[in-house]
Amino acid sequence: MSVLFPKVNKPREWDYRPIYYDEEKEARKAKLARLRALREQAGEASTRSSAQGEGTADGDEYVTKLHRGSFREAHEAQTKLHTDTQHKSRLGFWIALLAMLLFCFYFLL
Repeated sequence: MSVLFPKVNKPREWDYRPIYYDEEKEARKAKLARLRALREQAGEASTRSSAQGEGTADGDEYVTKLHRGSFREAHEAQTKLHTDTQHKSRLGFWIALLAMLLFCFYFLL
């Protein structure tokens, strides 16, 4: 019977989970938003101390410069700088060699 009706595999289910999802961070943000709303309703001034490590007075969080591919970008930039330096060094060598040869030919003739 399997000759007439071959087995067809079922497609895989889509099970996407965000890479950087942090439930605690989301709960913390929601709680801070509720507290800010309560503070504004009470009419209290928002005073924060940077020594406490709560961020800036605007409520902005620290944004890191690391992102997917940042190590690769840094390596490529460093490699490009290295190859540019080598190219300039070789060019300087050939220009100096040519200048010395011209100087020698000028005084020998």
